[in-house]
Amino acid sequence: MAKEVSLMKDPIHIRCGMIIEKEDKILLQRSPGDNHWSLPGGMMQIGEKYKDAAIRGVLEETALTVEEPEFFGILSGRDCFVTNKFGDKAFNLQVVFLSREFTGKVKILDECNREHRFYKRTTLPRNLNPQQKQFIHAWKENIPYPVIN
Repeated sequence: MAKEVSLMKDPIHIRCGMIIEKEDKILLQRSPGDNHWSLPGGMMQIGEKYKDAAIRGVLEETALTVEEPEFFGILSGRDCFVTNKFGDKAFNLQVVFLSREFTGKVKILDECNREHRFYKRTTLPRNLNPQQKQFIHAWKENIPYPVIN
């Protein structure tokens, strides 16, 4: 019973993100109140598959319809512990895919996003999401995937 109580205090989330590549650039986004640049994607819903969660999250955050995503990597361990701006703590497992095939134009669809931008490998911003930095740098350096930690 103690383990169940612990999980309720410190929930486990699975975030499924997407490296969207266009003309050797990566799409990154920022949310209001957050200075970090992140990969588009979303939290996995109960019963959802990883790939489906990433595709849905990208559509909800960018208006892009992703096609043919490939598994890029997974991050677990100490780097996944986070505390949000309200002081809530969680363990955010990161599952990332890569796609070079998509349709649509990037749009801000709601108040959850404030900015989207494609970055070249040589001009990535310094303030990357700490839980996704490893994936973004692996993409930048053309490290063979999957990236597993």
